[in-house]
Amino acid sequence: MLLSSAGQTLAAEIMEGQGPVPVRNYQPIQGLSLQMPGESAIPVSRGEFMIRGDFAETSTIIRDSNTGVNAVLKLNQLRSALDIRYGAMENTEVGIEVISRYNHSGALDGLITATERLFDRSAPIREQLKHQGFTYVLARNGQPLLQGTNGAFGLSDTVVYTKTLLFVESTYLPAIALRTAIKVPIGDKSRAFGTGVADLGVGLVLQKTVWNRVVFYLNVNQMLPTGHYLDLALRAYWTAMSGVEFMITPKFSVVGQFDYYQSPFGRTGSNGLDNGVTEAVLAFGCRMSQDFLLQVYGVENLDLIRDSAPDFTLGMVLTYRLPQNHRL
Repeated sequence: MLLSSAGQTLAAEIMEGQGPVPVRNYQPIQGLSLQMPGESAIPVSRGEFMIRGDFAETSTIIRDSNTGVNAVLKLNQLRSALDIRYGAMENTEVGIEVISRYNHSGALDGLITATERLFDRSAPIREQLKHQGFTYVLARNGQPLLQGTNGAFGLSDTVVYTKTLLFVESTYLPAIALRTAIKVPIGDKSRAFGTGVADLGVGLVLQKTVWNRVVFYLNVNQMLPTGHYLDLALRAYWTAMSGVEFMITPKFSVVGQFDYYQSPFGRTGSNGLDNGVTEAVLAFGCRMSQDFLLQVYGVENLDLIRDSAPDFTLGMVLTYRLPQNHRL
């Protein structure tokens, strides 16, 4: 009986420590605005630190030939982030995310092309641009607004977070948390590492466990930019994530997520800027130890909204919680 109780306690702790992967809108231009990542409703415990490294390699190919504002993007981007959360008080955490971006050509192109040929579903735009190298151009009336360079690396805008658990999960009701975010504009907007304006965000997170092995997640977020980017108006926009996690064993889990991101731009005349993004995510989690979690994931454009989403994203998340005896 004692062993059974201990096993149930450990399983509950591991279930809490997994959760959805922190995906967001990885489109190189739209993603410069505030993106609140997918996450669970449970904050870190009071006095506890959580340190998370998030690495996402994205392949994007967009050709927007509309009049007015248009974009041609053919590049890979590595987004690396260090996310530190601290349990400031009971049921409330605060955190900061420091982000860098590396724009380059290559990495995922060969894998994507081989997969498309295997399923005989070559993307027309990839065929049209197959002889074109790295391209990152945003123009208006033929005049460049932005020209990214191959091999460019730098810090992006930093984000400060809070999350408070409002309602604890019960038999019939989900756990509900309120979170907020502020994007601090430190990235160089001329090199496409930031927008140069602060963004504010607020969101709700719902989480419900059923059958002891399945967890449902729902994130809904509203963002408010405070200015313009490259003289293009930014509007209030919302994002949403729904996901389900299945615990295969106490150490291994699989997560499926569906994400929608409304664009922070509006009425520019560019499909690549104005259209939202819809994507599906498949993730696998492995608890290497009680305090260390490894997750790998892939993000696929669903083409429900065309001409705006990245082709494919491959990511890895490393999460470490400081042991009890290291808490403040």
